[in-house]
Amino acid sequence: MPNPRLPEFDETSPLRPARFGHIVLKTSRFKEMLPWYKTVLNAEALFELPLVAFLTYDDEHHRVLIAQDPNATPRPATAEGVAHWAYLFDSFGDLMKAFARLKGEGIEPTYCVNHGFQLSLYYHDPDHNEVELGCDVFGTREELNAWFENGQFAANLYGYNFDPDKVLARHLEGVSDTEIFAETYQGEAPDLSHFNEQTA
Repeated sequence: MPNPRLPEFDETSPLRPARFGHIVLKTSRFKEMLPWYKTVLNAEALFELPLVAFLTYDDEHHRVLIAQDPNATPRPATAEGVAHWAYLFDSFGDLMKAFARLKGEGIEPTYCVNHGFQLSLYYHDPDHNEVELGCDVFGTREELNAWFENGQFAANLYGYNFDPDKVLARHLEGVSDTEIFAETYQGEAPDLSHFNEQTA
């Protein structure tokens, strides 16, 4: 399996979207979903009614639209479709601040993974949709491509689980981001042989 490499796009590339806009969530738990997303994303409402809300956390008019649908039913865990969506912070320090703030609000990740190139905290909203909060490990595309070239990602697409409380404690002790990334990218690697066979 070849090692990945970040593609390069420039003015000669075919026209592509300028940015990702928003997601729309239909729910039968609007009263639980709305405050959850406001809290997790520190989002504010552009427009809000008793059964629909347009939320944003930046200059985009809306990043998440939540609408009550009385006919909405829970999606089976084995259903096809979107597995999760992700929001990235500019730094590891910001991600740790978000983790600490949400833990104080009673919102904790279900599991956490150091993927080698990205550190990720996986949460579940009141409808059990999976929402990832993360940060990049490398600051430049050159560093990222160099890491991909070492073959670790091709050998282990998942990464390693870590304890976010221990990571936060290490961060507050003043341990460098680089050292924490190295500490959490180790352990028992998952068996991905079945996946590798399917994608070979």
